[in-house]
Amino acid sequence: MKRGLRAVLLLALLWPTIAPQAAGLTVEKRYRLPGHGYLQLNVPASWEDELSQPPDELPPTITFRSRKGNEFAVLVTPIWPARDDVPASTRDSIRRSVEEVAAGVKDHAVEKTIQLVEFSGASGPGFYFSVTDPAPKPDEYRFMTQGMVKVGGLLVTFTILTNDGNAQIKPDALAAIRGATHIGARRAKQAKPALRDDSVDAPSAPEGTRI
Repeated sequence: MKRGLRAVLLLALLWPTIAPQAAGLTVEKRYRLPGHGYLQLNVPASWEDELSQPPDELPPTITFRSRKGNEFAVLVTPIWPARDDVPASTRDSIRRSVEEVAAGVKDHAVEKTIQLVEFSGASGPGFYFSVTDPAPKPDEYRFMTQGMVKVGGLLVTFTILTNDGNAQIKPDALAAIRGATHIGARRAKQAKPALRDDSVDAPSAPEGTRI
């Protein structure tokens, strides 16, 4: 009994050290938005990232992948208003937009009813849904989660693509999305140097995202 008690006490003492390792390490990354500051994300350290910057300073797309191959893909696109007179996104407008996207993929999904999930980001509301592809091709993904969230002055759209055996990717990606922050152009000039300034073009988003 005493030996077992010692083991329990030792585990309790070691837990503060073990817990961060079990949860997985994350790194803070910033991505430059032409004329609109930075998008800041905390993502698993094991993920690789690529930034695709279209011409004419349009919103970029950030793609996260596994270092081991095509196991998953997480695509994040921060969108800013095209004009100053464009109304800011609201909870209702975000919900309607996500509902429209869900309705567009319903006929190609296993799920007959697609449920929207509401969540709170660091600075605004968001919604997402998840669906399953009944017959993905070899270069496609079986599971997809798509949604939108308001992040400061941005509307951030995201797509999470996974296959069997990658159950942890979705919660990790959603945690990164929930914690996303927007460093505006004025604040960015006064902030410390970016941990990552992705200002160059990178390969475009992966194919095989059909559902």
